[in-house]
Amino acid sequence: MLQVGKGRVLRIFIVLIFMVFFAGCTTNTLSLEKQNSLQTIKYSKKEFDNISKDAVLEAIKKSFALSNKEKQFQINSYRNHILIQRITLNYFMFSSVIKVENWLFELEQKENKTFVKLSIYKQDRFDENKKIYYEKKYHDILWSRIENLLGLNKKWLSCRGYICSIFSSNEPSKDDYIKDVLISQRKAKLQAIIQKKIEAKKAKIKEDILKEYEAFLDFEEKDEEIKKQDEESIKIKNEFDKLIFNDSKSLKKQKQSDTIDKKLDKIDTKNRI
Repeated sequence: MLQVGKGRVLRIFIVLIFMVFFAGCTTNTLSLEKQNSLQTIKYSKKEFDNISKDAVLEAIKKSFALSNKEKQFQINSYRNHILIQRITLNYFMFSSVIKVENWLFELEQKENKTFVKLSIYKQDRFDENKKIYYEKKYHDILWSRIENLLGLNKKWLSCRGYICSIFSSNEPSKDDYIKDVLISQRKAKLQAIIQKKIEAKKAKIKEDILKEYEAFLDFEEKDEEIKKQDEESIKIKNEFDKLIFNDSKSLKKQKQSDTIDKKLDKIDTKNRI
């Protein structure tokens, strides 16, 4: 009887495992179908009058940085686009699914406008061709926060519901707001940087030229000093130099002669012994 009871319990346990497993798969499928049935958009666009592309890029990165306390976002910034990703792992009974959430911003500056296109979508790590797009409200909160950081609106839009698990409500401090956002301001700033580099380059070239010709200038000064001397002084100096030269040669010869005499004396002493 005891053996029969154990077998029945084991069978019930196995049945429960399968029920939980298939329930998990069904729930996952339904959630995906529900998400696809919502009013999603593939992309949204914004135009920023007189705002530079670099300022918009800074505002995008700052808006995600303020919600990145747990280091959940990977921010990949380039010259004309920025891709932010968040990787999530969903566990089931006998499997796991890796999802990648993407925020792709494409930017272009023409004349006095910056054009930005935003796409938000989720991908399966192992099936990147299948994309699940997000609702408009996810776009709205980002645009609102970017505009706030650029000083175009005064309200920092807070998150609501599930969106709070992605974007926190951390409000920016006064140091977080982007400075010199206008295209004219950025051009003036760039021009000042270029001018500063040009002046530094000029100063370096001037310094190199002075060093290169410093020896030549010294030679010219010495030559002028020689020309100022009278003929008698030059004659005396030349004779003195000649005398010194001859005396040094004479001393050298005397030294050599003394050395030879010493060697001969040593040889003569040995022969006598």
